Amino acid sequence: MKIRIHRGANQIGGCITEIRSDNGTRVLIDLGHNLPGEATADMFDEASNLSALLDGISGIIYTHNHGDHLGFFDQVPREIPQYIGEMSREVIVNVLDESLNKAIRAEHKCLIEKIERKIMSLTLFRTYAPKKSFCVGDIKVTPYFVSHSAADSYMLLIECDGKRVLHTGDLREHGFLGKGLEKTIMSYVSSVDVLITEGTMLSRDDEHTMTESEIQTQMTEIMARYKNVFVLCSSTNFDRLAGLHKANAGFRGRPFVCDVYQNAQFKTLTQYSGKYSDLYVIDNAAEMSLKKVNLHKKMIERGFTMIVRDNPTFRKWVSYLMPHLDPDQTVLVYSQYKGYLKEQPKLRDFVRMFGKNCVYIHTTGHATRQTLARVCKMTNPKSAIIPIHKEVDSDFCTLDISEELRAKVISSTRYVDDMEIIID
Repeated sequence: MKIRIHRGANQIGGCITEIRSDNGTRVLIDLGHNLPGEATADMFDEASNLSALLDGISGIIYTHNHGDHLGFFDQVPREIPQYIGEMSREVIVNVLDESLNKAIRAEHKCLIEKIERKIMSLTLFRTYAPKKSFCVGDIKVTPYFVSHSAADSYMLLIECDGKRVLHTGDLREHGFLGKGLEKTIMSYVSSVDVLITEGTMLSRDDEHTMTESEIQTQMTEIMARYKNVFVLCSSTNFDRLAGLHKANAGFRGRPFVCDVYQNAQFKTLTQYSGKYSDLYVIDNAAEMSLKKVNLHKKMIERGFTMIVRDNPTFRKWVSYLMPHLDPDQTVLVYSQYKGYLKEQPKLRDFVRMFGKNCVYIHTTGHATRQTLARVCKMTNPKSAIIPIHKEVDSDFCTLDISEELRAKVISSTRYVDDMEIIID
């Protein structure tokens, strides 16, 4: 077996990992684009570089639907099969449908064609399900659900050449379903030869990590204090949205407001996850429109919770609503990564529209140091621990793990137990 970290050992996002069997089967786990705001351009935006990377690849398996893990999916030749969770695929379809509608309204022909090509690529995807193994050549893959800020995220157990490799993808224990991580590893994965795991939070150790349940409690307190609550968060962070919806439901008659695109995502969440938990049933959201006079009246009289996005439509809606609202009873909850405010001037301007009352309530989608250490101990890899999705100066050996495990942390190319491990 050969394991190659094409990218991710020294940066957060843009992850690309290759597993190659002795028989020549080659799979990629994730094919991510660099995160927005990176100082340098993404080398794989150059078609020749991407083509060279994909030459001879037998299949691509995505852990979840964030762009830094699947950003190049539409550039993959049709003959290379691509795999993702079924719900993840539908989430991307919703995103692309929203983009396509905008492009059509703007009569942007080139953009319309580009988005349509992406949608066509998605129709060719093969979907997988948790605990259901499938094979790419002689490589066996078993996906296991993990909690992350992207719903329908998975860790992947890769088996070939008598070796077992666990690729964790992005994961955490402090999401609503995070408590299942230990049971999954202990009951289904057990020990492995190689652990490939994210290390995002190694460079953000000063951040206090709240659970999604704690955020829901804080949001309930905010809604009790303020009549009119705007929330700026990702429209695909379904744990956050489910918690917000649940908190708002405690205030009878108070509308939970969104736009058409967000409601499409809610319907996807309800369809795929609502059958497992009522928490994920969001089937009563009110779609905002300047034409809905009765909705406006209800919002002004009873108060509301509105999920907002930084775009011209929401700017228009906020400008319309604010003169009708008591500033002392109105608040914006900023519920996403703080760094975006530094990186995006337009986002800062949007936040300023809400006046003096603005609070920050957020938690990461990634594993804490404690969870990373627990994953290492639970899997107890025989041969190697390979950290990815981390900053260049992050040291995995600073985790609370044994000296034996620290000795197995690999950050440079080497041979280990009949495996060639290449770190680019």
